[in-house]
Amino acid sequence: MNTEDAGSPAVVSYRPRDHLRIEFYKYPENRLHYWWEAEVVEVREEGVLVYMPLGFEFHHESKNRVLRVDHQAYVAFFVGRWYSGGPDLDAEGNVLEYYWNIQSPPRFEPGRIWQYDLELDVKCKADHTCQVFDTEEFAARRWLYPPEWVEQATRAVQEVKQLVLAGGWPVLPRGEGREWLER
Repeated sequence: MNTEDAGSPAVVSYRPRDHLRIEFYKYPENRLHYWWEAEVVEVREEGVLVYMPLGFEFHHESKNRVLRVDHQAYVAFFVGRWYSGGPDLDAEGNVLEYYWNIQSPPRFEPGRIWQYDLELDVKCKADHTCQVFDTEEFAARRWLYPPEWVEQATRAVQEVKQLVLAGGWPVLPRGEGREWLER
């Protein structure tokens, strides 16, 4: 893995129905933090939307756990952006909430997408109200990141909130706000 160009954009060359492994690493350790498998459902110039069905497996390597997720989800990975995310849905397709990961821009490679997790997360309810999580973890590790990464991560939080409020891709129309999902 080349950490020097981890923030540079890449050309997306996936097709719908391709199966990918999604990987998040810890920086600067280059240690696999967590991963899951997903299916490509949409490819756009700005990124790739992947889908995980009800009951998909989430492999949390840092915690040495495999979780079976009790909802379905879509995640958009954007070329050159410092976040990824999308809606978590119940079995009927209703939005439970949106989960946005603040990260280095994704690297699109054959069979996988990978990036560095930068600790910060933004969760938004179906009614598009958002809250930032894991600020303590980010504060504790920010000195490990290149200064540009800290600046970009902070900016990405605001970009996610703006994307959700504007209803940008892959945000769905507002729904009824619910309690936060347990993660």
